[in-house]
Amino acid sequence: MKEELEKNILKILKVYTKDYPQELKKGIFYAIAKGKRIRPLIFLSLLKNKRINISKKEVMKIALAIELIHNFSLVHDDLPAIDNDDYRRGRLTCHKVFGEGNAILIGDALFSLAFKILADVKIKDGLKIDILKILSKATTDLVVGEFLDINKKITTKKEYLEIAKRKTGALFRAVYEIAALLLGLPLKKRKEYAFYGENYGILFQIEDDIEDKFPLPFLLELKNSLTRQLANKLIINDDK
Repeated sequence: MKEELEKNILKILKVYTKDYPQELKKGIFYAIAKGKRIRPLIFLSLLKNKRINISKKEVMKIALAIELIHNFSLVHDDLPAIDNDDYRRGRLTCHKVFGEGNAILIGDALFSLAFKILADVKIKDGLKIDILKILSKATTDLVVGEFLDINKKITTKKEYLEIAKRKTGALFRAVYEIAALLLGLPLKKRKEYAFYGENYGILFQIEDDIEDKFPLPFLLELKNSLTRQLANKLIINDDK
């Protein structure tokens, strides 16, 4: 599945960036290279072998938009003014290769491309608007979460969860929400998908912070608690 996704990412991006300045285009492809594609792969797996009223090509556009939003956040996150990281995915970060100003614009380009591609998705207008709303909200939450992260010293579980929910949980929530929408699920079920996606994203952030030895004593407790909650949610869903 990942190989097919990679081929489609490159194919679609080449079309949408054909008129871009060469250096900007180079930066865009550099920024998205070597990613794990966790979010779009989850999205595709949720739709795999399901009947939906949208072609595979259009599904790939949505998957790409999700990945572009994720990568825009990483490019900006790595900047000297925020995390000041020199390496990402085993190689130099965008601002180290292309310069700080260009890296900001590369991130901006990834963000704008995501919504340009979404606007071109061939799907019923009502569904398209719903998808745009979901991803707009997720992106807003992501930015707010990042803002809180760099401006607020985390000392409590509540503060940590508020930031993790926005910074990481929001885009995972969007992945599950959009999949549920395309599957034509009823509102109650879509809310369950959103709940699972958001909390899976929070768990993803917790595990990342534990691996990075983030100095908060309650992370392991939070991880275990959230893992149990998600397991119970899966059991509930399986029983229906």
